[in-house]
Amino acid sequence: MFQSLWITHPDAVYSDNRIYLFRKAFRLESSPSSAPLNISAEARYKLFINGRRAACGPCRSSGEEKYYDTFDAAPYLREGDNEVFCEVLQLADNADMTKPCAVYGVRRSGNMLLALELDCGETVVRTDDSWETAPSPRTSFARHTGFASAAVFEEEAKNGEPDWVGAKVAARVDSPREKPYPWGIVNPMFVIPRPIPMLYQKDVPFADGGDGFLIADELTFGYPRFTFEGHGSVRITYAESFGSGGEKKDRLDRSLSFGGVYDTLEADGTTEFEPFWPRCARIIRIEAEGDARLTSFVFTETGYPLELPRDCDFGAEADNRLWKISAATLMRCMQETYEDCPYYEQLQYAMDTSLQMLFNYQLTGDDALARKAIRDFRLSQRADGLLSSRYPTVEAQYIPSFSFYYIFMVSEHYKRFGDRALVRENLRAVDGVLEWFSGCLDETGLLRRTMYWDFVDWAITWGRSAGEPETGDDCHKAIVSAMYVWILRLAAELAEAGGRTSAALEYRNRADRTADAVEALCWDEERGLYADETKHRYFSQQMQVWCVLSGLADRVEGRARRIMENALGLDTKCTFAYAYFWFRALERVGLYAESETMMNRLRALPELNCTTIPETPDAPRSECHAWGAVAIYEFAAVVLGVRTVSAADKSLRIAPRIEGRTHASGTVFTGCGPVWVSWTVKRSVFTLTLKSSGEARKEIVLPDGRVIVTHASETTLTAEV
Repeated sequence: MFQSLWITHPDAVYSDNRIYLFRKAFRLESSPSSAPLNISAEARYKLFINGRRAACGPCRSSGEEKYYDTFDAAPYLREGDNEVFCEVLQLADNADMTKPCAVYGVRRSGNMLLALELDCGETVVRTDDSWETAPSPRTSFARHTGFASAAVFEEEAKNGEPDWVGAKVAARVDSPREKPYPWGIVNPMFVIPRPIPMLYQKDVPFADGGDGFLIADELTFGYPRFTFEGHGSVRITYAESFGSGGEKKDRLDRSLSFGGVYDTLEADGTTEFEPFWPRCARIIRIEAEGDARLTSFVFTETGYPLELPRDCDFGAEADNRLWKISAATLMRCMQETYEDCPYYEQLQYAMDTSLQMLFNYQLTGDDALARKAIRDFRLSQRADGLLSSRYPTVEAQYIPSFSFYYIFMVSEHYKRFGDRALVRENLRAVDGVLEWFSGCLDETGLLRRTMYWDFVDWAITWGRSAGEPETGDDCHKAIVSAMYVWILRLAAELAEAGGRTSAALEYRNRADRTADAVEALCWDEERGLYADETKHRYFSQQMQVWCVLSGLADRVEGRARRIMENALGLDTKCTFAYAYFWFRALERVGLYAESETMMNRLRALPELNCTTIPETPDAPRSECHAWGAVAIYEFAAVVLGVRTVSAADKSLRIAPRIEGRTHASGTVFTGCGPVWVSWTVKRSVFTLTLKSSGEARKEIVLPDGRVIVTHASETTLTAEV
């Protein structure tokens, strides 16, 4: 049990934006073999033990829950004198408009508190009034104009001696999962155990690029630590690449512009500087005035501890390179939550997250971050049923269709893991989402425009409307209506899995009614396409995707394939964000070969010195957006051909796509455990070797059309091609 005290600085001002320091010295007679440490803070902490960074946190939480972190501190301790040193970030209360701070992804109460418990066996160190505390003497916050705010930037950081005083005890830590609430009264500062592993930390190299530039082999995210000698002003600029982002050129081309977010500091003798908040960078530039000079630099990367398969070969060097940068993109966007991008918002958006989960599932059986994300979004639900489009956050934002992606998350998790309990605990939120949309239908049966941002995709032709489909003076949202049909049918499957057959029937009936409306008002026989609105002036690939994936286009034989063929030439095209859904629609109608157009755009990125996937194909703002890491899914599910049909039924399907390749091999994680696949084509003979759990039913589809069903843990099959 976490049995410690919340401590604070005696002069801390409520709802301030500051960094405070805490320290405690103690002595050990011997170095412990194990030393469990529990720690939490309001709002963020960085913990150092004997001068080494040991942990950062606490885990990002919703407004209803706060976490404490636990790890083994033994590797940081030693016999004799030891010191625990902690930096604590205090942030203004969410509702305090007089002291805005743009770290949107961190929930906060306005308090400044630290609680720590370190069990060294012979000695237990807990936060109490024997600790010392001081305001950080060096840090003030800077806000970068035009920067989508996610982090703390430090301005004119200076050396200085802290003014240490004794800490003040504020309250006792309450952990209600370990003991009941007394009298049912909830302590707003209660904490519960962190639901995900601690983030990894590892040093990554940066090369000296001359002219003050430090350049890494690939984009990274973590903590830079600088040591300067001499005296003078220093500006440290962090960038993802050279260029403004809209220039589709070599990312290391120095003829392009250079700029980015920055920290500034004053060097005074030997000056060490590590920003409180992690930085995202591939390129760092040091600009110094006076005689200040950099004498040492270390960059410690941090992220979710995702173990990647090491045995993947997809039969083409271009695809192996694309897989590598796709995996790097996903990992940069996995921290304490899934993140849209590590350089800008650093926020967990529902659309991005639903795709990142899918890619995560191909690489590992670890679903801890996915379960946390599903819970986060469920806890964001308003009384009327709508979910926040991004969460955790202190700035409310609503993109109505993003609530669909939450239901998609639950659906895909059930398919992969077969966890009916998770489905049941989310059904009430699913009901709320669908009820909110039911209230947005008008007499036509279509969804009408809302007061919120009806974003769909960053299509170039929708640039003027910031990602909202063009509909002219039509108040209806046909694309979102087609998505509504899709998600109602997924919700019906979830309701059945949760034992609610009547709800499943109701959802299917609702889907049929809206499908009737889309068919009646949006089908354009002359164009052979579904229109984005009822007056048939605008057409997009996105609309055709949802009409296929929802089953809406299947009402007329051959129509689904027809609309996808006609969609190939449309001006309004799917971007990287929609690649997964575009590919699934193409695959469903037998046109998967057309996915090569998008895949070739992705394959071209390493030639431009991209080490991660940009946000959009054209004029990207962010160089790292994991919704574009679709190659992770395609190479595992299509090239290797491994898919989970149903984890609940322990059923897999293996159907490799061999076109244009002579071999492929690798491990794919499924709802039935890891599956290793290796296939070759030699002298027109296809040979497949498969290793997997013997419990799983495996339906193997060979290139000659034969279907083999087996439960064998090892199988080798051949076919003529």
